Amino acid sequence: MVDLQIRELAPGVHVADAPQRFLGLELGTRMTVLDTGDGLLVHSPIAVEPASLRDLGQVRWVLAPNLYHHLYLGHWIDVDCQIWGVRGLPEKRPDIRFTGVVDSREPRFGPDIDLYPLRCFEMTNEVVVLHRPSRTLVVTDLVMNFSSRAPWRTRAALWTLGGYPGCRTTILERRGMNRGVACKEIGEIVQWDFDRLTMAHGEVVETGGKDRFLQAFQWLLPAR
Repeated sequence: MVDLQIRELAPGVHVADAPQRFLGLELGTRMTVLDTGDGLLVHSPIAVEPASLRDLGQVRWVLAPNLYHHLYLGHWIDVDCQIWGVRGLPEKRPDIRFTGVVDSREPRFGPDIDLYPLRCFEMTNEVVVLHRPSRTLVVTDLVMNFSSRAPWRTRAALWTLGGYPGCRTTILERRGMNRGVACKEIGEIVQWDFDRLTMAHGEVVETGGKDRFLQAFQWLLPAR
């Protein structure tokens, strides 16, 4: 368990960061907690006691937003809330009883939350989330945003993958995405009204998030 330090980005939007190593690199990870008006949505949970969120409200939903961000779902098994995943995750985590899978843009977590389950990148099957009241777009691994404050080994590795510096995708997305599908899906996401951009790895973009998101996908989308 990590010592939870949760911070408010905007009314109804809180985040908590935790160390996380992947393939020997310290990437860190971030949990985002959204107030939907009908309860809290916990996006990409980290290793915390669920009770540590009680001051924010009642957790109603927990979302594992892609095929890699599921490691700490076990902490929520005995909590009175719904656990949601993405396509392929129930087969990967048969130990978790999922309420359901986010496989369409149908509202699942109240009227203030828009969802976009991506089909362009089967490596992750990520679900992109928009918290409309705060104009906050929440992604997981779709983009990263590392600065010079990141560990040098992390910066060096990401640079070789095209994921550093700043808000970027990597060669995994560039080579692995179905570009025709991605152009449609990412093109529709950038039509959403958002300014703040949070991701699981790297620094939150407090303002100008849409421009940074567009820059990360300039290799994909037509010039605008």
